[in-house]
Amino acid sequence: MGPEATPFETPYTPYPGSSTPSAHVGPEEGKHELWSFFWLALLNTLIISVAGIVTWWYVHAH
Repeated sequence: MGPEATPFETPYTPYPGSSTPSAHVGPEEGKHELWSFFWLALLNTLIISVAGIVTWWYVHAH
């Protein structure tokens, strides 16, 4: 059993109904969640940017 086997202890108190992970999230699951959040944030930025560019083009081209 190496350091990968020990669970990550989150410093935050989980509140009812929150998405705070439990205290027993392993490093692999934590990394997966961080990468998922990264790609979701990048996708949201892309969607907002494209919507802004299309809106600007529509307003100024017509």
